Amino acid sequence: MSKRQTRRAGPAAAKLGELDEGELVRRAQLGDAAAFGVLITTYQEVIYRLAVRTAGYEAAEDLAQVAFLKAWEALPRFAGDAAFSTWLYRIALNSCYDYLRRSAKQRFEPLDDLALAVPDQQDVAAQVIATAEDAERRAALVAALAKLPADERALLALRVGEGWSYEQIATTFAINSATVGTRLFRIRARLRQLVRQQLGVEGDDGE
Repeated sequence: MSKRQTRRAGPAAAKLGELDEGELVRRAQLGDAAAFGVLITTYQEVIYRLAVRTAGYEAAEDLAQVAFLKAWEALPRFAGDAAFSTWLYRIALNSCYDYLRRSAKQRFEPLDDLALAVPDQQDVAAQVIATAEDAERRAALVAALAKLPADERALLALRVGEGWSYEQIATTFAINSATVGTRLFRIRARLRQLVRQQLGVEGDDGE
């Protein structure tokens, strides 16, 4: 925990939920733990989902807690150059990457629906999935996603699972929007190829 003085919640704490995010961040930077608690409540579910999809169920809860602890400690240095949410997601992603590097684990939870991972109606994978049994397509997706690097799974999770815009992803990954589009195209193409292999689909898809 940060060495800065932590302010206890006072009578006004009940109204913290009425404050905008900018004011909550400002108060948290001054050591207001109650204000930071509201921020945790706001983002805990999305941070947990991101950790699950990047590092797996086993470590997700701990990684989410680590991310919030790191954010609390780093808040005095948060300059507001990016949105608080972007800054927090970057901390969470880096925590997941650190964990995976230390443990050399590649466990994760797949996206809820393979169709979401390849939303383009013209995508060959969509045609493949349409002919597969639910259990079979899920198994194929699990195996395919396991072969993607953690950063690619995270990028896909933010775009597909969380519905982020290219601009939001670009800011979080410190790349430009065009690069996001290019990377997503390549990830989907690779995922499509891997799924086809897992399902035993014959033929060249042009990759």
